[in-house]
Amino acid sequence: MTVFNREDFVSEAIESVLNQSIKDLELIIVDDASIDRSKEIIGYYKEKDKRIKILLHKKNMGIARSTNDGVDIAKGKYVALLDSDDLWIKNKLEKQLKILEKEENLIIWTNGETIDSDGKSLGTNFTELYHTQNRKISGKIFRELLKGNFINKSSLIFKKKNLGDIRFNENFKRLDDYKFVVDLSEKYEFYFFEENLTKIRKHNKNTTQSDYNVLYLDHIKINNYFLKKYGNEIPINTKLYLYNSIINLSTMLSMNLKKFPICELKIDPYKFIFNLKNESKYIKNELLKDQNKRTLKILYNLYRKSFRSFIIGLAIVFKFKKIQKSIRFWLNFIIFFCFKLIPNIKFPQCLLRK
Repeated sequence: MTVFNREDFVSEAIESVLNQSIKDLELIIVDDASIDRSKEIIGYYKEKDKRIKILLHKKNMGIARSTNDGVDIAKGKYVALLDSDDLWIKNKLEKQLKILEKEENLIIWTNGETIDSDGKSLGTNFTELYHTQNRKISGKIFRELLKGNFINKSSLIFKKKNLGDIRFNENFKRLDDYKFVVDLSEKYEFYFFEENLTKIRKHNKNTTQSDYNVLYLDHIKINNYFLKKYGNEIPINTKLYLYNSIINLSTMLSMNLKKFPICELKIDPYKFIFNLKNESKYIKNELLKDQNKRTLKILYNLYRKSFRSFIIGLAIVFKFKKIQKSIRFWLNFIIFFCFKLIPNIKFPQCLLRK
């Protein structure tokens, strides 16, 4: 369990572990230099229960480092994770260990009830929140996870030996757990419990609800990591999704930092696409087709805003060296605007690729 300024919730989280029906456990709590009463509360419980071990950081190291430190000193065969604002149901570990007795190499995760800061149910569970209804969430889920994370971190349990050199990446501020589960899923099968064996707290202090710029940057970095490390294992459609995600998130990050809509065009996505030296011609052409659609739609939205914005946007696009001399792009540009500006004419479905 990692803790940073969780005085409001850490007591309940600790008790949910100590009250498990399985009593043979150690609870490792890593406090990441809290400045509230968290350390005092943790110390109180350590005095009461010898199963608790505490590791105190002298300075804030981040959740990834805190989790890694806790995992590294764990002595048990299996390691289970819990965020200090979430809770375990009393028989959570017991039910998971029964499955692990039959197949110890599984990575087991469960559903969870969502609760507010007062512990009241929000009427949804974790998988509903992450829209997993039509996704593969058990078995070999590596390819599915590349499309987006849906794993309930506070429900995870796995054999420590199977981690090898897999750890939480300290370079990620928000998505360290996403990389972790993808790396695990490439090696091992996952097993999902539909039952709500955890309670996941949603409140205004949740890390993933703050600082979207950092979140966008993490997504860009993690998609690049997946493409670099697992490129040969990734299906073409998923590759296109990851590349397009990088382009879109870079655009959103640019807009947020500069706070001006025309910044949507200031990043040169065409240069990014043409610099993909190790990718097939098919993937580059598909990315170019998608980017042409985005560029034309952005220009049209600028035109609707004001003619001045449109001219500025057009000047930015013209600076993209890869399309300055692209006859096909500018032909698409003319066709697009003709169909958009002439009433009752449908937008053509097919855009030329270059």
